[in-house]
Amino acid sequence: MSVKHSLLALLAAAPASASALQHGYAEETGSTLNIGQVSQTLTRLERDELIAQSGTTTGPTGRKADQYAITEEGRAELHNWFNAPVLPPAADRDELVIKVALAARRPEIDLVSLLDNQRFATLQAVRELTAAQRDMPQVRSAHRLASEKRIFELEATLRWLDRVEALAPLSTNAQENENR
Repeated sequence: MSVKHSLLALLAAAPASASALQHGYAEETGSTLNIGQVSQTLTRLERDELIAQSGTTTGPTGRKADQYAITEEGRAELHNWFNAPVLPPAADRDELVIKVALAARRPEIDLVSLLDNQRFATLQAVRELTAAQRDMPQVRSAHRLASEKRIFELEATLRWLDRVEALAPLSTNAQENENR
């Protein structure tokens, strides 16, 4: 998640204070940020000349707060971010892959049962998300987008579980060759 780019996107619409950015982020993404994280990110963005102070504003409590605006350099950075694809890191440790790989090498573990249990839990999660979506409007809201993505990820996990079950077990020779 790029807090930096998220704040730049919000500032591209209008200058804002740290508090306004925190609230705008929550409203647009359905996720929250700690005000300290927002403030630290604003400090770095200002240091990197991607934003600049544009005045002060008075909050609902009467407290004055600095307001920030995006710079041309910030707009260029934001443009590059929106046009760059986002791919998950290939080196992420995936607990399910690790669990299945370890179970596949242990004869005392019933791998098919493990896969069936995982499949059942994954199907249940898909059903719950699908049921929750019935009450969601058919719009590109952050909540809807996150739910849709999660369903597709779970469906990919189901396909992967089926594929793992279809693969031949490791033979003793294959295990020895893999360990070299």
